[in-house]
Amino acid sequence: MKMLDTVRALPLCLLVMASAAPLSAQTPPSASWSPEPDMAMPQQGVATPKNFKLTMAGEFGLFSVVSNKIQQGRDGTYFDYVEDGGFELFLPFLRASGELQWRGRHNAILLYQPIDLRSRVRLDDALTVDGLTFPEGKMMDLRYGFDFFRATYHYDLSPRDDLEIGVGGGFQMRIASIEYVPIDGSEGRINRNLGPVPLLKFRARYDLPSRYWIGTEIDGFYANVKIANGDTNSDVTGAILDASVRAGAQLGEGLDGFVNVRYVAGGSEGTNPDATPPGDGYSKNWAQFMAISLGFYFEPLLLTQ
Repeated sequence: MKMLDTVRALPLCLLVMASAAPLSAQTPPSASWSPEPDMAMPQQGVATPKNFKLTMAGEFGLFSVVSNKIQQGRDGTYFDYVEDGGFELFLPFLRASGELQWRGRHNAILLYQPIDLRSRVRLDDALTVDGLTFPEGKMMDLRYGFDFFRATYHYDLSPRDDLEIGVGGGFQMRIASIEYVPIDGSEGRINRNLGPVPLLKFRARYDLPSRYWIGTEIDGFYANVKIANGDTNSDVTGAILDASVRAGAQLGEGLDGFVNVRYVAGGSEGTNPDATPPGDGYSKNWAQFMAISLGFYFEPLLLTQ
C-alpha cells in the first residue's frame, strides 16, 4: 500500500522540483534570428525608388506669330500668313512634358508641343500653291499645323545641388499639315507629312539662396536634311531653335511654379524628289513664334521618397 502511495505522489514531487529550479538553469532562447520578410534588407544591384525622380511639367499662356511665310512649288506664291493669312492675333499656348532623372545627373525628357493655326480670309491677291492658282477675292480656310514630339537626353555637368548645367541631344518628330481649302467646296491643296529632326540640347538652372530660382533651356539644330536623315535623294536644308528663359519659385514639397518667355523658330527649304504630283517637291517654309506662359513642375511623391 505504501508503494502505491509513493507512485501516486511522484508526479507532484517532480512538478514542485521544476518550479523551484533557478531561472539561470532554464533553457535559453535560441540565439539564431532572422528578420521578417518585410524587414529584410534590399538585395545588392536592385535599384531603389530614391534613385529615380519623375517630374511632370506643363505650360499654358499666349502664343504670337512673329513671322510665317511659305511657298509650295517652284512657281508658287511666297505667302505671308501674318500679312495676308489672318495669323496676326494672339493664340492659346499649351505644352506638356515628362522628365525622368536617375543617379542624380542623367535626364531623359519626352515633350509634346501642339501648333495649330487656323483662319478664314478673303485673298487680297492671287495665290498659287503647287500649280493651282486661287484668284483674288477667293474665300479660303487656311491651316498651318506643326505639332511635334521631342525626345532628348542631357547630362548634368555640375556636381552642385543648387546648379544644373546640362548638355545633350535628341530628336524631334514633326507632324505637319498645310491646308488651303476654298469655302465654296472647289479644289484645294492639302499637304501632310512627318519628318524627324536631330537636336542639340542645353539646360541650366540656378537655385537662389531663398526658394526662388532662374533658368534657361535651348534646343536647336541646323543641317542639310539628307545628311541628318541619311536620305541621299532629298536636298533640303532645315533648322529649328526653341529657346526660353524662366524664373520660378518652390511652392511646396515637390511643386514649383514659374513664368517663362519662349522663342520658337525654324523651317526648311529645298526639293524632295519623292514628292507626288501635282507638287514638284519644292517648298520654302520659315516661321518665328513668341510665347509667354505660366508653368509648373510636379514631382510625384511615390518616386521621390
